[in-house]
Amino acid sequence: MRKNNFSAKFGIIFVFYKAKLMKNIENTKIKVKLTTQETLIQRDDCSLVTLLCSHADYSASILTHACEDAGAPVVDLLTQPADERSISVTLRLRCDDPTPAIHNLERYGYEVSEAEGNNYTDSAIAAERLLELQVMLNV
Repeated sequence: MRKNNFSAKFGIIFVFYKAKLMKNIENTKIKVKLTTQETLIQRDDCSLVTLLCSHADYSASILTHACEDAGAPVVDLLTQPADERSISVTLRLRCDDPTPAIHNLERYGYEVSEAEGNNYTDSAIAAERLLELQVMLNV
């Protein structure tokens, strides 16, 4: 599929096959947005970390370096615009617990918005469990 300035300006997508115009489609008729879950195939041996950063602060090499310093090699790195000023970056890390990588990314100044892994327990869940344990011990 090839797109030109005319299609970007007027919101029409032209579909070419072997240099022959096959179809033109208006952008308003097609609303396709793949989420990260649809883009990445689920793997049991990896964790997903999503962070937000400004366009000026984005550097794939710094993000990869921060994760690999924590012992979590980066398998995939996907970016998508979050808004006009920031980028959403999704990292697939080859580790069960992304906590060391998250701490390292935050130390580098990145804001982690989501994380999931096999052995990862979010601090909110851990705090809730501690409160439940405290209630049970006070009885």
